[in-house]
Amino acid sequence: MIEKLEWDSAFFGIKIGKLIIYEEKEFNPFLFHEEIKACKFELVYIFKFQKMLSYEIMSKSKLQLIDIQTTMSMKFDKNIHKKLSYRLRNDLSLKERNDSYKIAEDTAVVSRFYNESKIGHQKTKELYRKWIDNALDKSYSDGMFLEKESDMVSGVHLIKTDDIKKIGMFTLTGVNSNYKRMGIGRKLWLQSFGYWSNESEIEIVKSPFSFQNSESLNFHLKMGFNKVEEIKYIYHYKNELL
Repeated sequence: MIEKLEWDSAFFGIKIGKLIIYEEKEFNPFLFHEEIKACKFELVYIFKFQKMLSYEIMSKSKLQLIDIQTTMSMKFDKNIHKKLSYRLRNDLSLKERNDSYKIAEDTAVVSRFYNESKIGHQKTKELYRKWIDNALDKSYSDGMFLEKESDMVSGVHLIKTDDIKKIGMFTLTGVNSNYKRMGIGRKLWLQSFGYWSNESEIEIVKSPFSFQNSESLNFHLKMGFNKVEEIKYIYHYKNELL
């Protein structure tokens, strides 16, 4: 059964659904299309974990492979990072906010939504700006870390802490294009390590990233991430009749 995504549908202005395929042999392309027609979904996200769908199923279902998302993890030893400096932000000056919005919008180009015709560039940029807002009001993230060069925000980093499961999660990292390959990402992540060492009891850090961002894997390895927690194949179905 396809689940309607209320938040996505309201934000993007189209009826969006989600389907998780656990076993390919249990997925029926005909029934899938019948449900889409009956419920008038305009876009459906289809998630398959660990293993891709076969070409036959993709073809029959008219699915497009949009992204491959990997989540890596590392064990967290708070004693190593106790002395690292950090400043978690939930308030920004107008200039800092605008700089952060610009970085978020530039980062949006690696999103699976960016080239999705049913959503488009502008709505994807709005989504990434929303992530900044959600970090500042703590509605999704704990807050955000900034790196600055002179009076310019050179990078942003958003995190979320699950105190019950003792997991720290990265939700978004972006660096100003003028400061790429200058160690800004490393500085941002070290701030979060310092914060978690002093403000939480987490035992593991998880970070998802898209294979569309070709530099991400090497960066995660350099930062100590050494375990693949999950590989998620993401497909989109577009209803061309709506």
